[in-house]
Amino acid sequence: MRQPRRAYTLFELLLIVALLVLLAAIAWPTLDGALATFRMTEAADKVRACWADARAHAMNEGQAYRFSVLSGQGNFRVAPDSPDYWSGNDPTAPDPNNPPLAYDDTLPRGVRFSTPDNYQSSGIDQSGDSSMPVGSVDSGSWTTLVTFLPDGTTNQDVEIVFTGGGARPLDVKLRALTGAVSVHALNGP
Repeated sequence: MRQPRRAYTLFELLLIVALLVLLAAIAWPTLDGALATFRMTEAADKVRACWADARAHAMNEGQAYRFSVLSGQGNFRVAPDSPDYWSGNDPTAPDPNNPPLAYDDTLPRGVRFSTPDNYQSSGIDQSGDSSMPVGSVDSGSWTTLVTFLPDGTTNQDVEIVFTGGGARPLDVKLRALTGAVSVHALNGP
C-alpha cells in the first residue's frame, strides 16, 4: 500500500502559478475597461452632486454660485460668485455656523473635462493622473462653466464631456431653467 503524499512538488506549484498568471492576463483587459467605465460614472456623479449642492446653496443663501473647471484637467471648483472667493484666498465666512459652500476637488484619476467639440481631438496621454493637487491651481486659470442663480436657474445651458483612457466619453448636460442633468455615453475618441 502506498503512503499518502505529504507535499506538492515544485513543478506542480509552478504549473499552478503559470495558470493563474495566464488567467489574470486574459481577464485584465476586461477588468481595466470596467474600472475605467466606473471612474467615468463616478466623475459624472461627483459633478452632478456638486451642481446640486451649488444650486441648493444659491437658493438657500440668496447669492449666485459659480462652478469652474481647469480645462483639459480634472480639477473643479465651486464657490460664491464673488471676486473675494476667486482671487486666491477664501474670505472669512460672515456666519461661522452657516458657512458658504466653497471648495476645490478633482475627478477620479485619469478623467478629464473636455468640450463637446474637441473631445475627440485630445492628444493628451489619457493614462496618467489628470489633475493638479487640490489647492495648487492659480486663481486665474479657472474657466467658469455655469453660474447658479438664487432663483434656482442657471445663467445658461451647459454641456461638458468627460474623457479618460479606456472608457467611452460621457456627455453631461445641465438645463438652465430646470436644473435637470442628463448623462449619455458617446462613441469613443
